Amino acid sequence: MKSPIVAFLGHVDAGKTSIMDCIRNTYFAYKEIGGLTQTIGVTEVPTSRIEELSKDLLEKFKVKVNVESLIFIDSPGHEAFVTLRERGASIADFAILTVDSKEGIQRQTIESINILKAYKTPFLVAFTKIDMIDGWIPKKDMSFLDFIGSQNQKYTQNLEEKLYSLVSDLSNYGFSSERYDRVKDFTKEVAIVPVSSVNNIGVKDLLVLIIGISQRYLSSEQGDRSDVAIVEEKAVKGLGKVYDAIVYSGRINVGDKVLMETIDGIKETKIKGIMKLKPLEESRENFGRYESVNSIEAVKPIRLILQNPEALIGTSISVFKNEADRENIERTMKSSIQNYNDEKREGVIVCADSIGSLDAIKKLSESEGIQVGLVKIGSPTKRDLDLAKVGSRAIMCFNVKIDKGIAELANSEGVALIQGKAIYSIIDQYKTFFSQKKDRELQDKLSKITLPAKFRVIEKSVFRRSNPCVFGAEILLGEIRPGYRIIKSDGKPLGKIMDIQNENKKIEGAKSGEKVAVSIDDAVYGRNLYENDVLYTDVGQNDLMNFEDIRNSLPEDYLIALNEIRKIKRF
Repeated sequence: MKSPIVAFLGHVDAGKTSIMDCIRNTYFAYKEIGGLTQTIGVTEVPTSRIEELSKDLLEKFKVKVNVESLIFIDSPGHEAFVTLRERGASIADFAILTVDSKEGIQRQTIESINILKAYKTPFLVAFTKIDMIDGWIPKKDMSFLDFIGSQNQKYTQNLEEKLYSLVSDLSNYGFSSERYDRVKDFTKEVAIVPVSSVNNIGVKDLLVLIIGISQRYLSSEQGDRSDVAIVEEKAVKGLGKVYDAIVYSGRINVGDKVLMETIDGIKETKIKGIMKLKPLEESRENFGRYESVNSIEAVKPIRLILQNPEALIGTSISVFKNEADRENIERTMKSSIQNYNDEKREGVIVCADSIGSLDAIKKLSESEGIQVGLVKIGSPTKRDLDLAKVGSRAIMCFNVKIDKGIAELANSEGVALIQGKAIYSIIDQYKTFFSQKKDRELQDKLSKITLPAKFRVIEKSVFRRSNPCVFGAEILLGEIRPGYRIIKSDGKPLGKIMDIQNENKKIEGAKSGEKVAVSIDDAVYGRNLYENDVLYTDVGQNDLMNFEDIRNSLPEDYLIALNEIRKIKRF
């Protein structure tokens, strides 16, 4: 069976790297700036290490390890690195969602859950930092099952409360879950493994569970092609641009011809060098140790050197042997990117730094009901502004630089450049922008028609009898505004509203439930207007046609008033 690829996802500082430190017996979490993961890291954990850590539990559950290793992808949890988490999930066979037991589900946790749902990636939950729960009796190097039996009732109860709070929260996202030893069907329930990585509690449970689930439920088949996933790129002294990558199907060799996806489309290049990451080493930054090889089989983490290093992060490169191979691979690649740079697709324009970013923004936006149109890698251009002007009037910009001239042009032409380094922030900004835009458009349409309204003359509130007649009015339905022509309940015209006042101040309109002073030019109290008269706005045929575009945006009382007016005017 091929080695499963397992990705860590979760909120910042939820304990992802600390779990890997425990497995590798390393201290990367403390070497990184501020203790936060900055880039994707890949580690191969061989069977020997898994058996060393989990021998007793493997025997207890009668699990035989049939894979050569586990390939772990440790992705950043900080909001600025959403795209890296997304790239990790997209190539993973399995995922570990880390949730801090004290903090519960947080914003990046939700984002990770949505990414896992979008890619239908099976996952379990590592419920971390259980040593921080009140009542903890210090223990080390134990399975969770042995550990929990050593704790007092107070701690056990506190842990259970937090566990079932998590179970409840996960159900809100459509997942049934349970503590892993209580799960009856791993295909229907998400397993939760309580973990304290600093004390090596529950880590062996995590490994055994991953091995067991992977070997039982994940496909062991590999495709006929030889494919490499591009996880990260970096500049290495003496080598230039290189790629941290994972060979996830077939075999690759130095000198192989490959097809890659670039910013300018599909291109051909050659594999110039392959460096195999040594087991239990970390690919991130300068931590990992490598050895040069001429050939390597899946599934292995490598450092890849290409003759023409233009491959896009978050894509795959594929080896081809002949023209038939080439045509099949090109057809697949074109299919995977056919919706990119489609100027005819309606919706908000998205500019981002990588395909992984574009995919994540597109999926998460559409899950929020936001239609995404043109998506592209790179900064916004004048052409993008021109397209936005006749479309959404907005461009989402994720992790890309914006030229000062483009920013000034966008501002002058009324196109919003929504910027950010967190997808949820960009989406929230766009939702606010779209809501405000819809409100402006609605108000613009409302300003061009007569709104339906029903109001009455309040008793003993006639302040002026004529020229114009000024009286107190109670708005019963809909909305009145200055300039509206008014009819009586029998359909006879009364005149035009000159002013509306509230507490001696002129106002732009009055809505249902409000009491205001109204002046009407041709109304004469005692001749064509009396106390308690019910009056209506004079809605015309053209207004009725325009209402069809906006009726769903109007409150119910406006529609009731409109129906009464139609009956009075008999149309």
